[in-house]
Amino acid sequence: MRKWWIIVMAILILACSKNRLPKGILTEKQITPVLVELHLAESIYNQRFAQQITRENYQEDLYLTILKKYKLDRKIFEASILYYGKHPDKYKPVYDEVLNRLNEMSVKSRARDSIEAKKPTIKAIVKDTVQIKKPDVKGSAKDTIQVKK
Repeated sequence: MRKWWIIVMAILILACSKNRLPKGILTEKQITPVLVELHLAESIYNQRFAQQITRENYQEDLYLTILKKYKLDRKIFEASILYYGKHPDKYKPVYDEVLNRLNEMSVKSRARDSIEAKKPTIKAIVKDTVQIKKPDVKGSAKDTIQVKK
C-alpha cells in the first residue's frame, strides 16, 4: 500500500510540475528571438514618419513578416504571449534575455558608429609641379616659375 501511495504522489508532483508548458505554447528559446525582432519592428514603426511611410497597416505587416520568418501561426504566438503574461515567473527570464540581446545590439551599434566616426577621411593628394621656363633666345634674362595644380 505504501508503494502505491509513493507512486501516486510522484505522478501528481510530475503532473503539476511548473516546467511543463501546455500544448501549443512556445518555449522560452523559441519566443525570445521573436520578441527581440518585434521590439525592433516597433522601433521601425515609431520612425515611420521620418521614413515617410503612411500605410495604415504598416505595423501589422511588420509583425506578420516576423511571424512568417519564424514559421509561426498568429494564434499560437498570441496564445504564448497570453500564457507568459499570466505566468510572470516564467515571463521574467524570457524578457530579461530579450532586453540583454537588445542591449548587446545597441552596444555593438554604438561601437560600430564610433569606429566609423574615428576613421580618418581620405583626401585626394594633389601634387604640385614646378616648371622652369628657359629664357627666350632673344636675350631675356628672367627665369619664370609656374606652379601647376
